[in-house]
Amino acid sequence: MSIKLMSKAWELDLSQGEKLVLLALCDHANDDGVCYPSQAFLASKCSMSYRSVINQIKRLESCGILTSERRQKAGSRQSNSYTINLNNYKSQCENSAHAESAHANFAHANFAHANSAHANSAPANVQNTTELCANSAHSFKEEPSINHQLEPSDIGDGVTPASQAGLPQKKTAQKKSQANPDNVVCWESYARAYRNRYGVLPAANQKTRGQVAMLVKYVGKEVAPSLAEYFLSHNGSWFVQCRHEFGCLLKSYQQVLTDMQRGEQMTQIKARQTESTQSNYEAAKSALAKLRAKGVA
Repeated sequence: MSIKLMSKAWELDLSQGEKLVLLALCDHANDDGVCYPSQAFLASKCSMSYRSVINQIKRLESCGILTSERRQKAGSRQSNSYTINLNNYKSQCENSAHAESAHANFAHANFAHANSAHANSAPANVQNTTELCANSAHSFKEEPSINHQLEPSDIGDGVTPASQAGLPQKKTAQKKSQANPDNVVCWESYARAYRNRYGVLPAANQKTRGQVAMLVKYVGKEVAPSLAEYFLSHNGSWFVQCRHEFGCLLKSYQQVLTDMQRGEQMTQIKARQTESTQSNYEAAKSALAKLRAKGVA
């Protein structure tokens, strides 16, 4: 989280949707303005649809305060990398507004000229082509397909691959491809903490997606994100040796959950100390019972 960026973002004259998405990005950015939350995570965090999040990002980019870059790792599509630069807001926004206005005026003038020339040259007994197009055109309110707009996130967002766009899909297969927002939030928390500790992102694949889904099922959607983030701060020797692989958390989720709730970590050294203390206590308890049986104590 960058407090510096968030405090400055509140002061910008933006629409409600633009400001909400910008604040969500600032919440995950460092002080250099770099972050890479997935679109599925942003949609869940801002209570927006995928389409709305994408539209807000494009508007922020047109104002010059946000740039995005596609990322890929080992042939697998990763979430976009975003760079926030709030100092570009005023000049870039004004230039964008002037350019958009000039383009609209130029396009309107060309269209009017072409329409007038076409109407004057058309035969009297032939209906104007412009009128025919207007009568047969699709409604502008008709929603276009979203498949070409969305990009897969680290955990998957249920978007139909481009190679299958337009093909009939079975309902069961489509339902299976939809990502669970609760799983996405859990994975984002784990990946962010993993990057902070090791400087790289964990591998996201079918195996880790299944493990994340199981953890959310075991501990609940309210606890899973904070548990996954806490796991990266645990210094248990097995966890450290395995570089905090998500499978280790799934196997030992009860131990990690207890340590998080108690505010202490049960390492191997502490476990041996606890075992020794418990053994001494049991021995003393047994000796006291024998003395009481003899009437001494």
